[in-house]
Amino acid sequence: MPRKPAKNSAKPDINSLSPRQRRILDVIHDAVMLRGYPPSIREIGDAAGLQSTSSVAYQLKQLEEKGFLRRDPNKPRAVDVRHLNEEEPKKPGRKASPKEEPQQSVDATPEDASAVSYIPVVGRIAAGSPITAEENIDTYFPMPDDVVGSGELYMLQVVGDSMQDAGILNGDWVIVRSQSVAEEGEFVAALLDGEEATVKEFHRDSSGVWLLPHNDAYSPIKGDDAEIMGKVVSVFRKL
Repeated sequence: MPRKPAKNSAKPDINSLSPRQRRILDVIHDAVMLRGYPPSIREIGDAAGLQSTSSVAYQLKQLEEKGFLRRDPNKPRAVDVRHLNEEEPKKPGRKASPKEEPQQSVDATPEDASAVSYIPVVGRIAAGSPITAEENIDTYFPMPDDVVGSGELYMLQVVGDSMQDAGILNGDWVIVRSQSVAEEGEFVAALLDGEEATVKEFHRDSSGVWLLPHNDAYSPIKGDDAEIMGKVVSVFRKL
């Protein structure tokens, strides 16, 4: 009976990493140790000198294949750094005390904390003159489920002031639940002409569908041919 091939149990070789890959590991490890959760793709790119999010994703994939990272596909920012400290050369001198031993994992989440979802940030959305919607995921924001609810959610940044009287200001972040229909008076993200996205109030009357601004300086947009991308469920603002 043929033998099964022996399983390679060798630990990853820290010397196989490039300086940039080592820097990425250090950034992830330090973020987890200091704040209890990993950095965003953008934060990793800034620290490692990578401007493209796809370049960061490639490096993370390489680190995972080499055995230095373990990622949860259901939680985009759930990253476990493995074998980072145990390969460090030991310095001569006294033996490190237990308090100085590197921690392998950090769980800073209180037992009674609300469940959190990682919401993808997929670009910007116009609240004024519509702009082209950007579909690339820049990063993920952790948000409590009690606040944003359930469903397929994504986050967009508002550009413009056409919704200011409704409390949606330029620079705000809106969380959108994907859906193709809307009820009267709901705030929606709508796609115009198949390319441009905007956030407005949904209104329907005998003349058809209208997308209403909340600023007298702007006119309603005829929305019969607009595609409803989703309903705005939350608005966040940095003070």
